[in-house]
Amino acid sequence: VARVAGPVPWLALNNLDTPAAASNPYQFALTPEDEARAVAERAAAQGQLRALALAPDSDWGRRLLGAFTAALEERGGTVVAYRFYDPAMRAYTAQIQRLLLLDESRARQRELVANLGVSLEFEPRRRDDLDCIFLAANPVSGRLLWPQLRFLNAGDLPIYATSAIYQPGESGGVDREGIMFTDAPAIVGSDPRASALRATLASRWPAGATGQVRFYAMGYDAYALVRTMMAGSSPGLTPVDGLSGGLSLDGNRRIHRRMVWAAFRDGPVVPREDMPPPAPAG
Repeated sequence: VARVAGPVPWLALNNLDTPAAASNPYQFALTPEDEARAVAERAAAQGQLRALALAPDSDWGRRLLGAFTAALEERGGTVVAYRFYDPAMRAYTAQIQRLLLLDESRARQRELVANLGVSLEFEPRRRDDLDCIFLAANPVSGRLLWPQLRFLNAGDLPIYATSAIYQPGESGGVDREGIMFTDAPAIVGSDPRASALRATLASRWPAGATGQVRFYAMGYDAYALVRTMMAGSSPGLTPVDGLSGGLSLDGNRRIHRRMVWAAFRDGPVVPREDMPPPAPAG
């Protein structure tokens, strides 16, 4: 399509890997990098500039960690430590202990006992140069990682994730208690259009549509963007308040989403409308 469209405006529901030779399309995708950058913005807005990060050992995990790291550094922060985990595993204690420097704390205790020749009451202490945790995980990995992080003395740190941590329609999030994540208004927003979309999907396709709400929201927004294009306006000049997020255009005609925030509270997911606006880059 990029080769044959010529001057005709068109909307790609993905991002092109290389610039289009014969046309300049608008590109609209549910990119996880936008969400990772949003996490960095929120952490920086809270003054949480020193992060610990956990991401799966996959292309998806590396993309998220790279986007989060770059956005946090743009705002004066840094990823103090990170680990890539194997999603097929169930126990991550050894990796997390090394990440939190608990093994070094235990080594100091053993050295003291050996030097003093007496037993000591001891509770290992995690590293104290952290302000928050970025967790790139799906619901299965999130249910495993967060309880282990809390058990290993990291439960007092704010923890952020992307929308991958939550599957619409699932029940019970106690094992992800407190995790804050960014998601589409269609999932956690109070917009009447979002409520109408969810109600329509539940009535028309009750068996399988709930878990695909993000894609239906993308289709809703794609229709709004196409109407803007057909009217001769640039989506960049007319910001779109969409169901997949607040949509804006960059210099490469890629459309980015500004999403809303939610958190797991006593099991259910609740909106976090009290979170402050993101800090500017620079």
